[in-house]
Amino acid sequence: MSIPTKSVKITPAIMIGGSGTRLWPLSRSNMPKQFLRLVDDRSLFQNTLARVNDAMFSAPWLLTSRAFIDMVNAQARQMEQELAGIVLEPFQRGTAAALAAVAVAASQGDADGLVLAMPADHVIDDPAFFLEAVKKAVPLAENSKIVTFGIVPTEPETGFGYIRPGDPYVVDGEEVGALVNQPGGFLEKPDLERAKQFVEMGYLWNAGIFLFRASALVEELKRHAPAVYEAVAASIAGGTSRDLGSHMLLMPAEEHFARCPLDIPIDTAVLEKSANVAVVPCDDIGWADIGSLSALWDISDKDENGNVLRGDSFVSQSRNCLVHAQSGRRVVLSHIDDIMVIDCEDAVVVLPKAQAQRVKEIVNSLKKMDAPEVSFTRSAVKSWGAVRIDRSYGDSQVCAVSFQGRNSVTYMVSGAERETWFLHGDQRAEYGVDGHFTPFVSGNPVSFSRGQVVTIRNASGLSEFTYVRKDPDLNWKIDDWFPQVAEVEAPKVRLG
Repeated sequence: MSIPTKSVKITPAIMIGGSGTRLWPLSRSNMPKQFLRLVDDRSLFQNTLARVNDAMFSAPWLLTSRAFIDMVNAQARQMEQELAGIVLEPFQRGTAAALAAVAVAASQGDADGLVLAMPADHVIDDPAFFLEAVKKAVPLAENSKIVTFGIVPTEPETGFGYIRPGDPYVVDGEEVGALVNQPGGFLEKPDLERAKQFVEMGYLWNAGIFLFRASALVEELKRHAPAVYEAVAASIAGGTSRDLGSHMLLMPAEEHFARCPLDIPIDTAVLEKSANVAVVPCDDIGWADIGSLSALWDISDKDENGNVLRGDSFVSQSRNCLVHAQSGRRVVLSHIDDIMVIDCEDAVVVLPKAQAQRVKEIVNSLKKMDAPEVSFTRSAVKSWGAVRIDRSYGDSQVCAVSFQGRNSVTYMVSGAERETWFLHGDQRAEYGVDGHFTPFVSGNPVSFSRGQVVTIRNASGLSEFTYVRKDPDLNWKIDDWFPQVAEVEAPKVRLG
């Protein structure tokens, strides 16, 4: 498996992972924050794609898991973004394994190619300034340095790691960055007093964004994290690839990837041990890593009373509040200050803004109750469209299903005793059982029973259905609905 690169281009590698509970109830395990529209009308992932839509970059590679592949493809299509390929991590093993997969695969395509690796869930308000920082970092990366991007602090933050810049790195008389000397070049999240000292001493926040020659990171992994390197290299050599026409899908072998040490960050695996690390400061780029609900208030535009309002809301005689309304209900606040109200389709959270970190405790308590709202939403994006639970009543669930383009799904009816489909309007679609296809007639119900193998095929640009599940298993996660049993796969090619 290899990531082909052009010698004059930087290959973006966007890392898409995370469990998504820090911003609950907005973010869930099946809908983490990178896929949410938190700051504008695009998701954080889509904004990351837009950030690398520049002549200095080749088409991006994405690193994600099978759980997110439908969402990744859907949001990339909305951006009309060309992809070079997607690497499917068999398991999440931390940033050391993720970056190792990127570096090993990229080095096979062009060992001297430059790779810009970044998370999909960061906010950068001024991408032009960020691109200038990347350009400054190129000479460092071409000199086989692993370049980190350090954010100039705006306050003594205790939630971020810090980088201590060392000797300046000068190119053509201009200081473009600094070397990072060890020990002490990378510092863990400090308490408030130490954070104040770090800011006074000119230390930088560690943004977790890296620019490197593929071969340079491979060599550092071999030297400092051989267990990670060997497991990842074996998984890539023993994996498979599939040419999807628009991009490549690369699948490292699970049995080898599973040998990676658990949850090892690249900082402790390589950066804190390497003599070939540098940092380029980033100032005025508007960077944020939204780590709590209150952070949404911090980074968002506010009205004249300091309120941040998203969705259908009305606020009177209130100051410094955050309202995030996405359920369709109107949220009304009056004569109240410093409160957060998050109104989702299946949960409402009201909390003092100063207690935003308590969300973690709330989530842990709900987990003990086996509350499904902790991890899963009432909607899911599929490769062929989307499904959403509208309501439940008696022994039935009423849902909405949509098909985009000329897509189809073949699946076994499960998770309910019976399901009934109603096609809307003048749209065109057909259903098949035992190989015989029949057109849907708008408004006429069509039912299938548990165990039947059914194909639903769309024949128009968009087909929308009301979908009723009779006697449903309410513990059946919406992500697992429509289990496919007759998927037609393209020929697979051995990697390596």
